[in-house]
Amino acid sequence: MKKHSITTKRGDDGTTGLLGPRAAKFDTRLETLGALDEAAAFIGLARAKSSVQMTRTLLLTIQHHLYLLNAELACPVENMHLLKMKLTKEHLGRLEEPARTIEDELNLPDKFVLYGQSETSACLDIARAVVRRAERRIVELNQAEKFSNLTILPYINRLSDMLFLLARYEEFKNGIKYAHPYDDE
Repeated sequence: MKKHSITTKRGDDGTTGLLGPRAAKFDTRLETLGALDEAAAFIGLARAKSSVQMTRTLLLTIQHHLYLLNAELACPVENMHLLKMKLTKEHLGRLEEPARTIEDELNLPDKFVLYGQSETSACLDIARAVVRRAERRIVELNQAEKFSNLTILPYINRLSDMLFLLARYEEFKNGIKYAHPYDDE
């Protein structure tokens, strides 16, 4: 088998290749893909740190979904037929159903929470914040070129909700009380 190098040097001019023409590395599409990649990395870190099987399982599922979303967002409309899989309502359901179950199990506070009660919940809160940034870029991208896949925007919105819930679920399952701003002053 021939060895493959990740260094191509084609990006030395400040562009990168997508599933279509090369684009400037500051392009909105690349900012979007970068934010989703960053979120997936924090999700992976949270998955590696979690001691809660349900959390690990859901996070792995989400990482698979993010690969589909990244591929779809990297693909120009005229090449969309090349994708073997796209994000679907079924994927959205795989977020919404467990979110309802988790929310029913938790006694969520009716005020803001402080992040960082555990390493895992902090990673999930960072991932959620990065997903929110990605969502802003996705909305910007959708304004420039309307997505044909109407599941993308609801999925990314539910994803940040799920990550918030999983962060609180991690705290709950590990017997950690929610902390609130100014409670300890």
